[in-house]
Amino acid sequence: MAGTKVKVSGFEMQFSDGIEMNDFYQELELISRNQDINVGAYSTRVYTRIVDGLAVGLILTFKDDRKKLATEQDGSGKLKVNRIELKKNQTSTEASLFCFNPLTKCGVFTHYAGAASVSVYTSIFGQAHRNVKDRLVNQRVDEYSRGRSRGDIKRIKHRVQADFGGSFSFKYIYQEKDLSQILDNLKSLSEVEVITELGIPEEPVFRHLGAVTKKTTQTISFLDQFKSIENLKGHLSNFIHAAFSQKNKKYALRLIGSSLSGQRAQYWIGENIEEYGFFEYDDYIDELPDDVWDNYLSCAALANLSNVLKGKSETFGLLKPADTWDKYQSISDLSPEPDLTSSKSKSLKSIEDFKDDNLPPLQIEMCL
Repeated sequence: MAGTKVKVSGFEMQFSDGIEMNDFYQELELISRNQDINVGAYSTRVYTRIVDGLAVGLILTFKDDRKKLATEQDGSGKLKVNRIELKKNQTSTEASLFCFNPLTKCGVFTHYAGAASVSVYTSIFGQAHRNVKDRLVNQRVDEYSRGRSRGDIKRIKHRVQADFGGSFSFKYIYQEKDLSQILDNLKSLSEVEVITELGIPEEPVFRHLGAVTKKTTQTISFLDQFKSIENLKGHLSNFIHAAFSQKNKKYALRLIGSSLSGQRAQYWIGENIEEYGFFEYDDYIDELPDDVWDNYLSCAALANLSNVLKGKSETFGLLKPADTWDKYQSISDLSPEPDLTSSKSKSLKSIEDFKDDNLPPLQIEMCL
């Protein structure tokens, strides 16, 4: 039975014109000192601090659920129902850790079902960005509007807003992959689901299931002798080339199935989420702080996360002191800086840990 995987993914942020990291991070610190922030169905709390040139932090998500189910097998082999109820003052909680390089706005974060997702990060970090942008726009409008008429002020607002053009984004870091790179990471294929406006190109090793019609979905199974990746490479390449050769059409190719670690995975030709490993959920929980959440800076899970950035400067950039980006002083700067390397463990796993596993065939969906 497979357990929950806590994935470590890369992210990158973009700011509006004129928004600097020192203003953004100061606002993020202010948000973290306030009460819970409601994001969709969740209530959240943010912690953050600059350590070793990194902006590190924790986002807790809370839900009002008081009970959950567990199952055990009784003496007769039947599955017994168990209801686990939280104590009176307890709240259902999940935790996502993050760290990023303030100079490049690139970093990594942990995510799994129930913990902070890209949309939660976008909402919280986007709020900090919006607060800064609104404040700077208002300050500049006030400065330029002294003694001006109402019509002048309206034109000034429009001009100032144009000076702060663009918007905030928080998105996954993607890595480019072509078909050959993807197939090199797979062992075998079993099925392909094709969505296309042009029908399915003829390729003798594919067995078409159902009639081909315009704007339709087709399921294709591979003959047994061609399920090996080595046998399929040439035929699949021909298949893709025939579809992509059509002019004035936009295509995408997505492969969905099992990764080397046994998880559900998906690949897009030319755009794939960059993963930097994962924790087993139980290990991750054990490596979060023991007593109070304020102690997250000394937990082993954060140490592992920060090590990813420190080891990949080509992606996340070189780390430099906070005065490089003119960080504003805050109360947290007065506290001793923790040592992120003191509690590192080997619980963060990578794709290399699973290369010899005997995994089931990959099932693929291709959207053309």
